[in-house]
Amino acid sequence: MGADVVIGYCGVCCDHCGMRTRIPEMAKDLKRFIDAYGYAEWIHKITQDFNFDNLIKGLNWFANSSCSSCLKGGGMPRCEVRICCLRKKLKNCYFCEEFSGCEKLSYQKETYRIGENYERIKQIGYANWLREQEKKTKEKYDNIEYLEKRRGK
Repeated sequence: MGADVVIGYCGVCCDHCGMRTRIPEMAKDLKRFIDAYGYAEWIHKITQDFNFDNLIKGLNWFANSSCSSCLKGGGMPRCEVRICCLRKKLKNCYFCEEFSGCEKLSYQKETYRIGENYERIKQIGYANWLREQEKKTKEKYDNIEYLEKRRGK
C-alpha cells in the first residue's frame, strides 16, 4: 500500500491535482456537449461576447494536457524545485532539512497545503502518510474544495 501514490518533487500528491485527470476529463466532456449540440454552427448568431474558436482551442489544450508528473518528465520544464531535489538527490522536498523555510515551495504550501502534509508526516511517518494519500485518491479526492474555500467561493 502506498506504492501507487505519486508524490512530486515538491511534495504534492499528483493524483490530488486537477490537471492529472479531472480537468482534462471535464474539458473533453464540455467539448463533447458543444459538438453534440452543434454550437459551432449557430452560437455566432446569438452572441459575439467571446471568440468561439478560441474557446475550442482552450478546451482542446486542457483536454490534452494531463500531467504525467514531474517524476516522469511532466510539470514545468525548468522547475526550480525539481532541479533542487535532483541536485540534492532527494526523493522529494519532505526529506530536505530546509523544507520549513524554503521559499521555492510557497505556491505549493499555499495551494496544496504541503506544510500541513509535512507536519502530518512528522506525526505518523512518511509510509503511513502515503497510505493516507492513497486512501484519499481511491475516494476521488482532489484539491478543489480547499481552493474554493481559500478563494472565498
